[in-house]
Amino acid sequence: MHVIAIANQKGGCGKTTTAINLSAALGEDGARVLLIDMDPQGHASLGLGQSTLGRAGLFEVLNGQNDLDDVIQDGVAWGVDLVPATISLAAVEHVLSDRPERERQLIKHLETVAHRYDYAILDCPPSLGLLAVNALRAASQVLVPMDASLYALDGLQRLRELVHLIETRYDLDIPLRLLPIMFDTRTRLARSLFDHLLEQGLNTCATRIRACVKIREAALQGQSLLAYAPRAPVAADYRNLALELRSQATAQQRATTLETTTTATPIEAHEIVLNFQDLECRRLQIAGDFNDWIPDGGVETRQLDGSWQKVLHVAEGAYEYRVIIDGIWQQDPTNPYEVPNNLGGNNSLLRV
Repeated sequence: MHVIAIANQKGGCGKTTTAINLSAALGEDGARVLLIDMDPQGHASLGLGQSTLGRAGLFEVLNGQNDLDDVIQDGVAWGVDLVPATISLAAVEHVLSDRPERERQLIKHLETVAHRYDYAILDCPPSLGLLAVNALRAASQVLVPMDASLYALDGLQRLRELVHLIETRYDLDIPLRLLPIMFDTRTRLARSLFDHLLEQGLNTCATRIRACVKIREAALQGQSLLAYAPRAPVAADYRNLALELRSQATAQQRATTLETTTTATPIEAHEIVLNFQDLECRRLQIAGDFNDWIPDGGVETRQLDGSWQKVLHVAEGAYEYRVIIDGIWQQDPTNPYEVPNNLGGNNSLLRV
């Protein structure tokens, strides 16, 4: 089970919206998803139309009153189950403060249901207390929604400090990825902010989530955006985000398997140059088997006379890949060769 914690100390930057709609997009693609509401405000539960009145939730699990399996609400969206939260969760800090291994309580409960799910999505509270530490300790990676504001930058810095502390103390490596959200490319502020983050070398999702009133309308109806407005452009953004994360998780699993079954041998690498002419875009990236589906990982970018070039160094073989044009994952429009992928679409095929 791949555990994704969605966190940022700043409130109102799209954590719950991302948790709900990323879960829905993963479920729509056939993954089994457990969405865990870790915010005492219970907005992930509310946003999916689930009443928590008189129901046991995450607080009762961490308090030892219920097993995690007992409080799961099945089928709140296609392929998605929910662990709800209530205001009682605000008192969990006192419950856990004197408990042995207090920062590993969530991990222990997740292990009991890990065989049932492909993903656990943790909607973290807008604070960096013991609940957040439990979430980060359990996470395979941390996704940080970022809007174009000074407060979001401050929240990011505080979160990075906490992640570094946890990594140092427990000898962990917790990948942290920024997710541009409510992103309006027409504003100079948004463009300059995220260009600044990229220059700092922070790992940033290729997908960017656009602002759309349909998101608020879907929450009012107690539905995910994908169920309420499946053809809205921002719904496509969340599908692209799910595709990006699933592709990377698959590549990581493949790499881990190869490490345990093969020994390293020298392999001759060939320089391959992919040319993209007359392509109108601000940002072009490429991801595939050759770079573990990490956008532009190990890829050199050149721009010549209005054309793009992507330079790869790969061994002989066949590689599946996709291009990311201004945050949208798609087939290479210059390459007619394609193969079906396991998400219902096609990848471009490169033979070396």
